[in-house]
Amino acid sequence: MRPELKLVEDHGIAAAAFAEAMRALASGVVVVTCTVEGRPWGVTVTAFASVSADPPTVLVSLGSNGTAARAIAARRRFGVSILGGSQLDVAVRGSTPGAPKFLDAPAIEGALADLECEVSHSVDVADHTIFFGRVVRARTAPTGAPLLYHRRDYRRLAAGSAVAPPIERRRHA
Repeated sequence: MRPELKLVEDHGIAAAAFAEAMRALASGVVVVTCTVEGRPWGVTVTAFASVSADPPTVLVSLGSNGTAARAIAARRRFGVSILGGSQLDVAVRGSTPGAPKFLDAPAIEGALADLECEVSHSVDVADHTIFFGRVVRARTAPTGAPLLYHRRDYRRLAAGSAVAPPIERRRHA
C-alpha cells in the first residue's frame, strides 16, 4: 500500500510539504569550489544538474547570501567535484553550517569527476542564486561509485545494485 501524498493548500504548509517531498529524491553529492580570500573554498550541494551537452553547461543552486555564491558572483568561475562513496568526510565538512570551508586544492582529490566552469548566466530565485556554468574543462576517474543523499542522510550504492543491465542507446536518423 502506497503512503498517502500530502496536498499543498497554502504557503505555510507548502514549504514543509515541499521539503518532505524533496527528501524522497536521491541526489548525487558535489562540492562546488571557488576562491575566497585567495584560497580554494568548497561547499557541499545536491542542487546540481547537467543542462546541455552542446555547449557543455551545468547549473548549481546556492544560497544567495552564502560565501560561495558571493565569491562566484564576483569571479564568474566555479568548479564542481562529483563525490564518490568513500568521500563522506569531504561532504560533511563542506556542509557544516557556519564552518570555514577552505580546501587544500581547487578540486577534490579522488572525486569521480571534476568540472571547471565559467558563469554564463545567473538567476536569483527566492533566497537562492542559480549559476549556469559553461564547462571549460572536465576530468573523470576511470571507476568509482557515487555518494548519494536521500531522506536527509548520505548513502552509498550497494555492490551489484543495478536493477537492469545498461540500455544501449541508438541514434535515430
